[in-house]
Formats: sequence, structure tokens, C-alpha cells
Amino acid sequence: MSNPGNKGSAVLRILTLILSAVIVVLIVFTGSLPENYDYVPGSVAQNDIFAPRTFIDTYETEQKAIIARNSVTAIFIRSEELSDDNVNKVIDFFNLAEQERSMLVVTSPSSPPPLSADAAADQLSTNISQTFGASVSAEDLLVFMSMSDSSFSYIKDKAVSMTELIMVDDVDEASLDAAIEVQIESFKDTNPSYSSYADSLLIVFKAILQPNSVFDEKATNDQAENAYLAVINNPVTVEKGTRIVTSGDVITQHQYQNLIDLELIHDRTFNLVILIRDICYVAVITMCLFIYFKVTHKNDRFGQRIFYMMLLTFLIPQGISLYASSFDFNFCTVLFFTAICASYIGTFDSIVLSIANLLLMWPVFSFDIDILFINIIGIIVCASIAGRTDKVSSSATIILFPSIATVVSALAFGFLANYSQDQFISTLSFALVSSTASLIAAIGVTPIYELLTNNASPIKLISLSQPGQHLLKRLFLEASGTYQHSLMVSNLADSAAEAIGADSLLCKVAAYYHDIGKLENPQYFTENQHGGANPHDKLPIMESVAIITAHPEDGVKIAKKEHLPQPIINIIDEHHGTTYPGYFYHKACEEAKAKGLEQPDVNNFRYHGHIPSSRESAIIMLADTVEAAVRSTRKTDPDGAEELIRKLIKDKIEQDQLINSGLSFDDIEKIIIAFKQVYSGVFHERIKYPDDNKNS
Repeated sequence: MSNPGNKGSAVLRILTLILSAVIVVLIVFTGSLPENYDYVPGSVAQNDIFAPRTFIDTYETEQKAIIARNSVTAIFIRSEELSDDNVNKVIDFFNLAEQERSMLVVTSPSSPPPLSADAAADQLSTNISQTFGASVSAEDLLVFMSMSDSSFSYIKDKAVSMTELIMVDDVDEASLDAAIEVQIESFKDTNPSYSSYADSLLIVFKAILQPNSVFDEKATNDQAENAYLAVINNPVTVEKGTRIVTSGDVITQHQYQNLIDLELIHDRTFNLVILIRDICYVAVITMCLFIYFKVTHKNDRFGQRIFYMMLLTFLIPQGISLYASSFDFNFCTVLFFTAICASYIGTFDSIVLSIANLLLMWPVFSFDIDILFINIIGIIVCASIAGRTDKVSSSATIILFPSIATVVSALAFGFLANYSQDQFISTLSFALVSSTASLIAAIGVTPIYELLTNNASPIKLISLSQPGQHLLKRLFLEASGTYQHSLMVSNLADSAAEAIGADSLLCKVAAYYHDIGKLENPQYFTENQHGGANPHDKLPIMESVAIITAHPEDGVKIAKKEHLPQPIINIIDEHHGTTYPGYFYHKACEEAKAKGLEQPDVNNFRYHGHIPSSRESAIIMLADTVEAAVRSTRKTDPDGAEELIRKLIKDKIEQDQLINSGLSFDDIEKIIIAFKQVYSGVFHERIKYPDDNKNS
């Protein structure tokens, strides 16, 4: 059956998350709203206005695009029809000339009297004017009347050929005369004996030939549109911080359009577009976080206190960023969240959550790329240091290295972005001050968080690991055997945790305290018994079982009384799981068999704790079991110890003690190797020193 309390807690968490998302949306919306002005074109500016972000100058871009479109040169293309028409004109000219040449001689008695060459040239000039609408003087045409028939025929063929060559390319008004002259000059060079006809032929060509190039409206319009789009697609941008209005300026249409583009003109209406945009922005980031935790933390259950503490810590930088932005400060405090988050839930989760936190406050900082770059570097360094589980970093280390990282990243970005001196100083100052202040604040509130959450932060764990700690002193004085046993379990657990990437510091410290329940009855546990006396010999089996199996429960009571962190309390409760003390169960079985009774129910012998719910808890269980067994069997051979270790772990797997621990078979193999390495160091051969008194 499901627990109604768990359902209620889950519903409360969901409602809290929804409320937090609403708060974040409101922060992003409020922070991203720019300051508004009531200016219109013609207004006098009362103050300087600087671009709050880099934007596209649509007015200037449009003006340049229109100029580019109107500057496109008209496109002309060669017309095949006009080219053929020009060739036909030349042929028609020579036909008219031939017709007039025929009038120079009498072909029959009935023919009219022959014309003179001058009269024929005059008539040809008239015909050209009527046929082509062109004017060529009779004097220039006289040569065509006086040349021989063979010359006329040759000139005609050459004229047609030259016309075809001229019309091969597209020729317009500007290039037609030059093309004609090129062909005439070529004719002179290749036909020197006919060069006397070249000048007259040049005059005729220039008179009757027309350009074969026609205006291509579609191509011209396409070219103009392409020129327009080229400018639109490479718009004029105005960098953030650029002064777009100077105090005392009369607002021009250009400046007014810039203010509209930057959403700086007050329209006296609720800006629903910005709100919807911010909701979508927050929703995308929230969905990514949901998918991440659903995939990577499917079976994890963060405690209520940790959950609400992380949520509050997540929102604090958001609120500070909104407040700082009202003073135009780039004061980003995301490292406050990073340092605390890494200490409590780990490096990688801290990096993911911190980057999400940074992205959510990014609109408040007008999407400054330097804010994003500098703080992502700081997040990675801070989380890597504060989230270490192999050793505790000092407060100075947590403050110093992330602060240096942010300053160095600010320098690097400034060089790449070619910052001015003022921009360098401003960026470096805010990077140093915001990172240092955030980390000092995080370390300062850590004791309060520890008090509120009762969780195992690295600082708390290092404090609990000190030999002078109250419970450890009691354990040393009242149950010295258990104390020594706990130290060995600590070494085994620490080595195993490092091998699989678990929280080695938590394992190490929790191992010190896992058997504090034995302080209630230390003499009833074999490691604390001296002189061969065993009080269990005088007790009924079930009383002995009750004393032995009660020590996890007694340990939990002591731990709660001493305000130990909850993860350590969980490990104390789970380090025996639901197993049973085999010695007493087998003794009870033998006793029942001797009396002819049924075998006792093994469930009456089980510990009353819970099976391990984390990798760290499972490691303590295995280390505790292995250490006790190796000590009791006195195995001093590493290979023999390994065989025993594998058997003990196999028993735990078969009893379903590790099903909720998150350990994989690969992890278990690494743990076995780590245990063996520890015992290899413990059981190494020592040099035998000579006995100086042997021969004395």
C-alpha cells in the first residue's frame, strides 16, 4: 500500500515547485522590462539614453537597403530578334543599292534612259531615308554606285559577315559604335585593296544598325531585390552601451524607431508579449531540469529539508540579481548557490542546477554574453572544489580559486572581445566582487543550513571526524574494541568509496559512528570482551538476540540525541539491514534439534533496521561484515581474505540486502578489489629482527 503521507509530501513539493516557477517568471519578467520613455518624434530628450542590449537598427538598415535597391544598374540582354533584324537591314541596304546600280545601264531598247552615278546615289539616299528612317548623304553612297559588280558582291558579303559578328554580343547605345569601328578596322587590315570602301561602309553601318540589347525588367527587379535583401540579412547592429539619445536632442524618427526596437517607448499597456516570451524561456529550462533529474535521479529521494533548502537557495540569487539590476550592476551571485549545492548534493548536480540558475537570471542582465561566460567558468571551478568527497576543502580554498577563475575568465573574455580600458575595469571589478561576496556569504550561512537541515556537509563531517569528538571519546573509553573495529571499517569504506566514486568522506566518518549503539551494552559484543568471560553464556538465546539486534536502534537514538547528520543516522539504521546474527540462530537451531522441537523462525532473529538505501550505506554494511568476519576467522592471507570477502558479499546479495543501494555488479567487483588491497597492506610481511638477548 502507498503511504498517504508520502503522497501528501509529493503533492506539497509539486505545488512548491510550481510556486517557485511562478516567482522565477515574475523575477525574469520584472528584470527584463526595460525603462520606458514617453517620447515621440519632435520631443526633447531629458536625459542620455544608452542601448541596454545589442540590437538591430531597423531604421538605418531599411534606409541602406532602399539605397542599395535603387542603386542597381538596369540589366540589358541580347535580343536574337533585333540581331537578325540588323543583319536583314544590311541585306536590304545592299538590295536597294543593287536596284539603283541596275539603273546605271540600259538593258533593253524599251528601258528608260540610264541614270548617272550621282542621280543613282541621290535616289539611294532617298530610299534609305524612307526604308530605314536613317540619313546617309548621296556623296557617301556614291562609292556603292561606282564600284565594279565583283567588288559590290564582295563588299556585300563582307558587310553581312561583319554585321553578324557585331551582333554576336549584346551591344547597347554606348557600345554599338565602338563595335562597328572594330569590325571596320579589321576589314581594312585584312582587305587593304578594298579599304577605300571602308569609310562609306562605316557611315552606312552607323546609320542603319541599331543596338540589339533590350532592357530585362525581371532580371533588373530580381537584382534590386537581392541587393535589398543582402542589406537586410546583414543588418546594422548597435552595441550595448552605445548612446542612442543625448540629453537635449530633438528626437528624430531614426532615434524614435531605435527606442521602439529596444522596447523603451512606454505604450501604457501590459506587455503580454514579453510575459509570454519569459514564460516560454523559463518553461524550456525547467523542462530540461525535469528530464535531467528524471533520468539521472530516478530512484533518489532528497529529504524534505534538503529539498526546501535547495529551493530557497536557488531563488536567493534570482532575487539579488533583480535588485542589483535596478542599479545597473552586473552583480551575479550564482556562486552562492553553487557552493552550497555542491556541498550537499554533489559536483555534477551542482553544475547543472547552477547553469540553469544562471540562465534563468540571464535576461535580467540583458543576455550579456560576458556574464554567462565568466560565471560558467566560476561555477565549474567552485562546484569541483566544494563538491569533493575525497577530502574537505578549506573555506579559503573555496573562496580563492573560484574567485581567481572568474577574474581570469573576465580577462580572457575582455581580450577576445577587445574591451576598452573602462570595460575591462568594470568587468573585472564586478567579477571579483560578486564571486568573492557570494562565496563568503555561502560559507557564512553553512552552519545555519546545517542546523536547519541536519545534513552531512563536508565541514560538518570533518568536525565529526576529530578524535576529540564527544561520542568518539566515549567509544574509545567504554568500547575500545568497537572503536578499533570502527577504525578498520572506516579504512575499508573509504577505500571502497573512492574506488566506485561514492562519497568517501561520508563513508569514512559514518563508519566511526555506525556502532555507537553498542555503547548501551558494550560488554555483550565480543570485540569488547576480555579475559574469556562472555555474558551471553548466562542468558537465554532470545535475550542475547534482543541485545545484539537492538544496537542499530540504540545507535539511532543516540545519534538523534547528539544531533548527528541524517545520512549518518540512516547508515547506523541500515548497516545490518534485515539480516540476522547467524551464530545465535544456528545455536537456537541446534538447541531446538536437541530438544526435538521445530526449527525457530528466522524472522524472530532479524535486525529491525532497513536495507541500505544508498551506495554509502551499502559500503558500510559490506565493510562492517567483512571486517568482523576477517577478524573472527583470523584470515591473514590476502587470497584467503578475498575468498571470504566474495562469500560474504554473495550472501548479502542473496538476502536482497543491496537491491535498493544503487550498486552495480561492476561497483561490487571494485569494492572487493579495494577491500583486498586494504588487507594486503594490513597483512604484509614484516622483517624479523634478531633477538639480542638470545645468546646472552
